[in-house]
Amino acid sequence: MISCVLVGASGVTSAATTEIRVVKYAADEFTILAEKTVDYRWMEKNLRVYGDGFTHYYHQGPVFVDDPDPVKEEELRWNPDEDTNVQEKDMGAVKGTSVKDLCDLVGGMGSEDRVKIRSADGWSMLFAYKNVYEYSSREGPIVICWSKNGMFPDTGYSDGMRMVWFADTSTNPWGIHAFGNYDWHEAADSEYWYFYHSGDERYPTTTGLSGQIVSEILIYSQEEPAGSIEVTSTPAGAEIVLDGEETGEITPFTLVDIPAGSHTVSVQKDGYLDPIEEWVDVSHGVVVPVHFNLEREYSVTSSSGDLASTQDGGYVSEQISFGLVATAITGNISLHVAPGERQICRSGQSITYRIPPDSLPPSSFAWARLYLFSDAGYTHEQRIEVGINGMSPGTPERSTFRLPDGKVTETLAFNVTRMLRTDAPMEISARNPPGGNEWTLYPPLLLVVAGDDGDVHRENWISEGAGLVHAMKEYSYQDLPNLTVSDFPDIRTGLSGAELQAVSTIPDDGGASSPMAFQNSVVIPGEYAHNHAGIWVSRYNVTGTVSEYTHNELFWKTTPGRDPAVIGPRIVILTVSYPPGLSTTDYTSKNRSAIGPIDTPPPVSESPPPSPSTSAVTTITPDLIGNGREGTIRDDSFFSRIWEVLFWILGIPIPGHGDQGQVPVTGDNPYEYLPNDESPRNAPDSSSGYPLQVSTTPPGALVSIHGGSDVQSSPATFVLPGGEYRLAAEMDGYLSCQTVVRLAGPQEITLVLTPEGGTDESLPGEAPERSRHGGLLIVTYPGDLELSVDNQQMERKSPLVLYGLKEGYHTVKATRPSASAGKGETLITRAWVYHDALAICELDFVVARLDRRIRITDPSGNSTAFTLNGIYPLLRTPVTLEVPGTGSYITLIGESTYTNIPIQDGLADGSELLLPTYNGNYHAISIESAPSGAEIFMDGARTGNTTPSLVRGLSEGTHLVMVSLPGHLPTHRVISIPRTQEEYIKGTVSFILETYPSGPLRVESVPAGAAIFIDGIATGEKTPFSFTAIPIGTHDLTLRSGDTTRSRDIIVRPDNPNRYIVHLL
Repeated sequence: MISCVLVGASGVTSAATTEIRVVKYAADEFTILAEKTVDYRWMEKNLRVYGDGFTHYYHQGPVFVDDPDPVKEEELRWNPDEDTNVQEKDMGAVKGTSVKDLCDLVGGMGSEDRVKIRSADGWSMLFAYKNVYEYSSREGPIVICWSKNGMFPDTGYSDGMRMVWFADTSTNPWGIHAFGNYDWHEAADSEYWYFYHSGDERYPTTTGLSGQIVSEILIYSQEEPAGSIEVTSTPAGAEIVLDGEETGEITPFTLVDIPAGSHTVSVQKDGYLDPIEEWVDVSHGVVVPVHFNLEREYSVTSSSGDLASTQDGGYVSEQISFGLVATAITGNISLHVAPGERQICRSGQSITYRIPPDSLPPSSFAWARLYLFSDAGYTHEQRIEVGINGMSPGTPERSTFRLPDGKVTETLAFNVTRMLRTDAPMEISARNPPGGNEWTLYPPLLLVVAGDDGDVHRENWISEGAGLVHAMKEYSYQDLPNLTVSDFPDIRTGLSGAELQAVSTIPDDGGASSPMAFQNSVVIPGEYAHNHAGIWVSRYNVTGTVSEYTHNELFWKTTPGRDPAVIGPRIVILTVSYPPGLSTTDYTSKNRSAIGPIDTPPPVSESPPPSPSTSAVTTITPDLIGNGREGTIRDDSFFSRIWEVLFWILGIPIPGHGDQGQVPVTGDNPYEYLPNDESPRNAPDSSSGYPLQVSTTPPGALVSIHGGSDVQSSPATFVLPGGEYRLAAEMDGYLSCQTVVRLAGPQEITLVLTPEGGTDESLPGEAPERSRHGGLLIVTYPGDLELSVDNQQMERKSPLVLYGLKEGYHTVKATRPSASAGKGETLITRAWVYHDALAICELDFVVARLDRRIRITDPSGNSTAFTLNGIYPLLRTPVTLEVPGTGSYITLIGESTYTNIPIQDGLADGSELLLPTYNGNYHAISIESAPSGAEIFMDGARTGNTTPSLVRGLSEGTHLVMVSLPGHLPTHRVISIPRTQEEYIKGTVSFILETYPSGPLRVESVPAGAAIFIDGIATGEKTPFSFTAIPIGTHDLTLRSGDTTRSRDIIVRPDNPNRYIVHLL
């Protein structure tokens, strides 16, 4: 905080002034909206000149008369006839420039503004707008005179530049241009009158208004200081959130007319993680840039929290949540893996792959996406440059998974729909720029969505991301680090088939695993369709488990006797088939249509299939999906074959066999099947039904079929006719689990139960975000003075504790009563509020300050951060500041260093301070407090330490230490670090912290999300919110939501929850 004090006249002798500084302040009376300095020669040349150099102008001195009647005495002293002590106050034959014209140089005054005229010797006087802009003829304009009787300030006009009112001649007996006392009585409001005091007597006078050696014109406007915030993001198109409120704008965009001070800025974009909000300090007239690099929603950064687990091999993984990039896109999907091997791409090296055109589908392309998978690189060094047929494919969608050693696994995805050709190969080049680190690159994968083949309608959901997981022995909801989550919404009913495909990479070839999916509470085994060069593609028949909103978790099951494999999940694709000619409006959730039956998937091999030839592109198409041909299910699992033997012994027709009008499935794919156009509920049933074997994890759950009376303990077996059933499992201590089973043959199913309370009991509680508020201890010298904060008058006087103030700048004003008429003397300062801490704000009327303007510059041209006299805010060079005439210093704030630079007392007003090079040592000092745990601030900056602690990086010289602990009064102390070769300074800086009466405060609203104001001041918080350490007593609580505002008085008591609920509807 930097103070600006009105100082009374002093005995300092100053020379005549030749220039005037004109400043326009904002409503906070601190922020400079505009500023200009001009000398009298410039004024004479560029602005209207008042006076001709011959005509004399007069003011009126005090009229020393008395009368027993106080009313009459006052009238006599105002002297309406203006016939006393006038000609004696000749200002001379003056010329000058009007205050109005000078004010206009910085934007002028508003009707509610006031202007202060200040002299070089410290004298000052306030004036209203109407007396500057709408003056009457009897008072005339206020003129800053720079010429008198032919002399100028630097050639003999010793009291110039001087204020003179150019009044008319109408109100005095001599017909001269006299500005009489009664002229001012009629023209100005009483608070602007001026009196000469003699003992207890006071006498009006206008000569006292005529300030000499004028140096500054200071406009105090009602304009709020405002700046701009330029918000950009990669990728663009993110919604901008300012102070927790949606702005309705999307990046890139510049927010204008933002009130000066501290604000939070964030962005949000579907499919991307919400970035950490940025705190932005807005200054008037300054455009502050802020940029967000967005990570896909499925991009995970590993941490050392409880969710992360360090696996063998040094990988740290977390639950991976993939984000959707395509929803219900229509067509046939095919995956094309480029021939080639997994390679290490070193700095400066390029690697090229080709995908020949003959591998692409002949039909038209609806969508094409090229993927490049990489491992073990550092994104902060260099990023891989990708080219396609010699052209740049543009900015990729980038999914990043970070490892503890700083390396990353990345998935780069390019939309190449317009670049795809069928008459030439696609040549993909990957270049590692010089100076970067090594990357492990996998052969690129091309995903193509072509038009439907006419036999069946397919819709596809595509999600993608990056991560590293380990194969696990069995599925467990608690093994979050090894699960990969994808959610697929808005799936139409009436499907005839559904398949899931997963693309993953293998950092090394050690270990083996079986691909598994956990979909809508059912575990589904899969099979590998491709395994070469570290790229694995697995498939899952999920016809029986897909619902309108499908939650899918991928995991890999370890092979007994083998080391667990490390897998990098990359892409998950859900393809849903519908009968030929199905309209998007044919099936609704209210009119649920027939859903094709599910078969039991084939056994999963314990190791991947043999690698295909590397001489040609590997193409994977979703042949597992129903294709509209007639046929039945063929299930070759061991369990199914046992039932086939039993059915044969009993003479029961075996589903999928015989010549009862059914055509066997063609091809060698065990998943391939023909969807039946008839409803499974009415499908032909075997005479005895099909066995449904149900197991649960953990076992022992009670399993039942909706509508049936048969309840069994798992593992359980039901024999049911073909059709659709709702299966439920219940167990004490676990949530009830339900799923839909479509039975068209013998089937096995496993349900996984979740403990009551979900996984919350096994997860650490979410770390609360830091609050947006803090507080101030306001101290004045002398005490017991009236205070206002952010233009809100405080009911209590100083000293005052305020807690619940929004982090950032706040304007604090203290007023000392005046013995004379008027508003008294005021002192204004800007104070910085730290979040979660109390800071100290001091306003001193006792010590007179003669401020001087000093420009602080870093000769290197850098924008160097520093604080003034150990007090926040953080300032940056170059800047011009008003600083006290004695005892001032600045502290350069570096990386854990605090460098003191004194401002010499002899440095004159208007001088420049060039930051010198510091060649001394840095030291450490011990700081403690009672009680302990207080946060330590050094020269206004957070150190990150709490008491007791050893604070390092202190230069020689003066430093200000402050300690702050919630619920306690903060305290600070100036310390001096001596010049010494010793790093550790002997002794300890000790503080004793006193508590203040406080209590908690819980604020809620209906609906939630309302902005909270306490005593008229913004807290930065929204409902619901719990405050701590609010001073006890009565407070004004205001909630604002949109155009709705509600206020009420509340009482904060100690040892009381103090919960308040406000209904805004």
